[in-house]
Amino acid sequence: MGYTPLNRTAQSVGDIGDQRLESIELNRYAPPSGSPPESSKNRDSKAYFLEHDKPSTAVRHWPVHSQQVARLTPLRSFIMFFDAILASTPIMFIVLALIAARLDGKDVSAYGTHLRQTLLLSPTIFPVIFACLMGRCFKHIGLYYAERGITLGRLEQLVGCQSLFSALERQIALPWSVLGVLMTFVWFLSPLGGQSALRLLDQEKKYLKSTGTVHYLNPLAIQGAFVGGASAMNSGRSTYTSVFLAALLSSSKYQATPMDLWGNVKMPAYSSLKGGAAGFKDVDYSQNVTYASLIGIPVAGVQSVNTTSTYSLKTRQWDVTCENVRAVLKEDANFGNATATWKLRRPAINSCPDYPCKFNLTSQDSTENFTVADCQMTFQYVEARISCNGTSCRADSMQKLDLLGDAYTQSLDDFTRSVMIANELNSLPTTDNYGVGSPTARGSTNMEKWMYDPWNFIGATFANVDLWKLPAETLGERLTIIINTFWQSTYATTTLGGNLPKNLTELANDFSPNLTFNETKAAVTLESTFVYKTNWKWFVALLVSSIVLQIAAYAGLFLRYITLAPDIIGYASSLTFMNPYIPTPTGGTTLHGLERSALLHDLKIRIGDVCANEPVGAISVAKADEGRVGRLDRRRWYI
Repeated sequence: MGYTPLNRTAQSVGDIGDQRLESIELNRYAPPSGSPPESSKNRDSKAYFLEHDKPSTAVRHWPVHSQQVARLTPLRSFIMFFDAILASTPIMFIVLALIAARLDGKDVSAYGTHLRQTLLLSPTIFPVIFACLMGRCFKHIGLYYAERGITLGRLEQLVGCQSLFSALERQIALPWSVLGVLMTFVWFLSPLGGQSALRLLDQEKKYLKSTGTVHYLNPLAIQGAFVGGASAMNSGRSTYTSVFLAALLSSSKYQATPMDLWGNVKMPAYSSLKGGAAGFKDVDYSQNVTYASLIGIPVAGVQSVNTTSTYSLKTRQWDVTCENVRAVLKEDANFGNATATWKLRRPAINSCPDYPCKFNLTSQDSTENFTVADCQMTFQYVEARISCNGTSCRADSMQKLDLLGDAYTQSLDDFTRSVMIANELNSLPTTDNYGVGSPTARGSTNMEKWMYDPWNFIGATFANVDLWKLPAETLGERLTIIINTFWQSTYATTTLGGNLPKNLTELANDFSPNLTFNETKAAVTLESTFVYKTNWKWFVALLVSSIVLQIAAYAGLFLRYITLAPDIIGYASSLTFMNPYIPTPTGGTTLHGLERSALLHDLKIRIGDVCANEPVGAISVAKADEGRVGRLDRRRWYI
């Protein structure tokens, strides 16, 4: 029942080596002559490879009768339904991308958690589905054009492009083409789509921005300072002494932080900031920050729960510089009565008509001689930009303002230079040993020891320190901190410890009428719950990859069912199709590759020498029969 061989003879067409092809016997196969046999439901579906084959070698269910190609059968209808479902799977990724986009900015929920768990599977699922559908699409495109005529190279690119590697392999091995480049680019969408789904949805804090009101201590509160008069200094000594020494004796760790012991915002020394002469100067927290005082500015109204805020405040601070620091003999120091171990003295009473105000520092050293330094101090008005994380605040930048502003008049400044400076300089050196008999016998005060070594000064040593060993810049910097800390300990002391009343006007009374707070606007950012954040770049990547895959899937499905040619490209069984070296029963040309493989699954084949008895062999696929095909030999020559 095999196909009838039709023989013809062709003349020589060329030489191979030294041999001349005299004639070549060409075989081709044609159906049996006559009308096509009729189809019958009760037909015998057994077929034989050769007419003399035994019944045991029959191929069951072989289509021995003629039939139409691409007939719509129940099985084919089921397969079409299955293919349609498979081709629609990219819709799942499109829907996931759209759902993730809708969750952008929404609160974290159980629904979103399940979606994220689903997206975690995408790097595994997407490449598998992509390889299945895109490979089928290219294969059916190739089959569609093969039915209508196509070059072998173009067909190989289409049907052989089943992965990124195979696309690159064919682009390299075959002549370069635009089609190959586009197909390679398409395959790059496979890993891109899988990874984009993994990175599509994330979580972040939700921030609500608003404007609040913050109150800070009015700089004019200095009008109620104890240094405003001699009697006030005496009545307030127990208050400012304890506050000042508490700040001075605090841990060096606290002294280096942006807030003081009581949670008030400390102001950096404006003169220590780097930057231009005008405008705000940034505070560099990557280096040690020099604070003007160990006591900060009281602030009320800063929100404490999951918030960040920024606002500005204004304050005044002293800037002290020293020069000509030297050690002098006792008789040359002109120290006067030994009522203290160090003194801060002005050249004369009312000797500061304008800034800077000059004064002299004299301190007894370890040899009973003295350290003498020429110093000067200037009052500055500054504005600071404050940033807070909850109630933890710090000054980020500062700028210098005109001293005479915001109700600070010239007459008030005259009083500051003539009276308040004098009282401060006179009282500061005896803060911790006031009224003590023979203060010089107890050694240097805490202030002197702090200026000499701020990190190791606490304790009774009954010794004097040598301030003349300090550089003038360092001495001036530390004296700035001492003077400002003492200055701030003499006013508004009831506001330093926190726990301010809701009604801040209650702080002002007959004894402190100037104890008021200024109002300033604060930009407040409230941290709310976690919300979902859609990464729009990965969203576009996933959406584009999925849409391209969906179009390819439906295109492949459409081309598959409008193509009449059976799908025989890329199957091992196709090697038996019209192969003269593999006898097959008549018919079966309408079978698809897998159908043909299923029916011929017991057929043994071999790639071998089909001209084993000739001087030069020929390699082909043939039935594994020693009489029909020989084994290959490394020493033998083949055409």
